[in-house]
Amino acid sequence: MGFKADTSFLRFLSMGAAGARQAMTYLRSKGFEPIELERYCTSNKIWATKVKRLRLPDLLCVRTGLRVEVRAKSDLRIRMSDAPTNPARRWDGGLRDDDLVAFITCSEDNGTPVPAATPVFFATGDLRASEGTSKLGQAKSAAEGAERDRTWPAIVPSKSGVVQEVDAVRLRVLMDAEAGRQPRSQSYQLQKLEDAIGLNESPSERKIAYVAVGERFVGGASILAGTPRQQTGLGPYLQNTYDPLADLASPSDVDRYAAVKSLPYRPDLHGRVAAIEQRLEVETEDRVLLEVAGAGTALGSQKSGDRLERILWHHERADLQMEVVLILTEVRNANARGLLSRIATDRHFCGQEVRQAAVWGMGKAGLHQYGDLLPFIADQDRDVALHAVAGFGVDTPAEVVDHLIADLVAGDPQRAPAASEALRVIGSDLVLRQLIAAQRGRNSADAWLLATIGRLPAAKVRAALAGDALLRRLAPMLLLSDGASWMANDAVDVDLKFLLKQNI
Repeated sequence: MGFKADTSFLRFLSMGAAGARQAMTYLRSKGFEPIELERYCTSNKIWATKVKRLRLPDLLCVRTGLRVEVRAKSDLRIRMSDAPTNPARRWDGGLRDDDLVAFITCSEDNGTPVPAATPVFFATGDLRASEGTSKLGQAKSAAEGAERDRTWPAIVPSKSGVVQEVDAVRLRVLMDAEAGRQPRSQSYQLQKLEDAIGLNESPSERKIAYVAVGERFVGGASILAGTPRQQTGLGPYLQNTYDPLADLASPSDVDRYAAVKSLPYRPDLHGRVAAIEQRLEVETEDRVLLEVAGAGTALGSQKSGDRLERILWHHERADLQMEVVLILTEVRNANARGLLSRIATDRHFCGQEVRQAAVWGMGKAGLHQYGDLLPFIADQDRDVALHAVAGFGVDTPAEVVDHLIADLVAGDPQRAPAASEALRVIGSDLVLRQLIAAQRGRNSADAWLLATIGRLPAAKVRAALAGDALLRRLAPMLLLSDGASWMANDAVDVDLKFLLKQNI
């Protein structure tokens, strides 16, 4: 199961996913229509079985063709991962000169990544042209070809403020006043004076100001100056028009991949299924072929659906089978739902992560068919059961909640604990109302009902049961619920359990 990874890796993955989501939100606000080009770039779900994907930018605008790579970090820098001795892992692999890189700072709030509102964009071509000014950090591992951070010189202010003066040598700003203090001026050097007047035969690199006098900036989230020739504005890209059909026969695997990935999101091209089926007959790159079949399936092509099924049931590569499941999760139609159910129940996939992915795709990460999760919450494969329980979302409907409450009342030693956890995961007002109603409808106390109500957010329970005798019975449990006790915080719980394992 993929989430048996260390918490540090999950933290960085979560930060990247949050940054990519915020970049998509920002692009939409400017008139773009972005989708994931790199599958799962906006998710922190970890899978152990992964296809070796093409080198792809994270996002694609299906209207303009703009591609964007997103880099989210706790400290804002113009920084890319690089493997100088490995051409396949260079920092600019898979990027065209006019593709953008979005740098976005990401802070944390009780373990939850919080990205800045506005990314900073640079064109790949400008980063390439100024690569000579960048510096490589230490190798991240001792293995040959290990990735290193490549960082371009830049000025990132620690506090917010306004630009007061810009010339060839320096940039002067007025930092916002802090509590009890006056606003203060600060200067940043763009280049040495002797370099500016030509006295040095070998001048050091010059930083170029990206801001103008009177412009406001955000501390930790803005880049005031750097060695790339400019920050890139999005306006010119909005004028572009993307024709995916023209790229279906491109010699570039990435161009063909992007073209077919965009087609289900282009209603004006939904009638061109024949073009997809033609590509299906001639495509030789496995990963592009999967996307061709997925796009055709989403648009109702039986031939494409048959090809996906052949790969799923008869291909020897588990990574391609896994990718089929992830594609079906995105298709979200009746055929995909039926196929995911077959995968989840077929003995052919017993013990494989593909079953977990199929169950996961039924829930909040995919089809939102929560009733389909019910048979799996106490599956003999524990990892499948956990994915079913975690797959419920806050939008789980009343009839499914009723089924879970019935499992509580029945008290089966396998299903009742799983149902209780699923109801806690859903955590909606509907769940609380129906649990309270179920408890009041019984002549005697039901332990599982009480225990589950007591695991819901304490503030919600107290508000719903104000003045009710049932609240007094739940009071001891509510003291330990998440939000009521600092020890019940998820991050604290993980740290404590990790600490308690250090007992030898």
